[in-house]
Amino acid sequence: MIDSSGGSRGEVLRRIGLARSCMNMLERRMWKSSVRLETKLRLYQTYIVPVLMYGCETLTTTKYLLSRLDAFDTWALRKILRILYTHHVSYAEVRRTTGCSPLSHLVTNRRLRLFGHIAHSSPREDHHRALAACIRQVPPDWKRPAGRPSYIWLRAIEADLGPLNFGLAWRKATTRDELRHIVDTATLQRSTL
Repeated sequence: MIDSSGGSRGEVLRRIGLARSCMNMLERRMWKSSVRLETKLRLYQTYIVPVLMYGCETLTTTKYLLSRLDAFDTWALRKILRILYTHHVSYAEVRRTTGCSPLSHLVTNRRLRLFGHIAHSSPREDHHRALAACIRQVPPDWKRPAGRPSYIWLRAIEADLGPLNFGLAWRKATTRDELRHIVDTATLQRSTL
């Protein structure tokens, strides 16, 4: 589901709603049961996270949408740990107890992997030609339309790689293994920030 401006806000909020209903369906039988914490976390990663993250590599996520994903993730982990909101347990403590990284890191990782797949595909493929056309310089007589530029998928990729000084990864990596190394390094560094 893409809105008229090319954004993914409606889809992300719809996915959060679906995942929340899945969490509520399992509340009585799973999250409030005496099952071990490791089993609950594995069930969460197996059944809830895929519902939430389906197609996330194609989304143009803003900081607001990533914060909404992380907020849902924290809410779900607090529910699994049986932490009430009246208890003053920090976000970092919840992450430390569960050992789960934020979902925004998973979105970044998947988006960079898809970008690498497209960038290293055959130049005869349609998706490779579309990516090359987007990255190419604009004609000198072209004028940008009035208003704020749309936040497109390539801008999300540049935002993912920008703080790490990688530039566009497909220009630096010549093989899939090199790109995989860049993506793993990028997501590892981002998770330690």
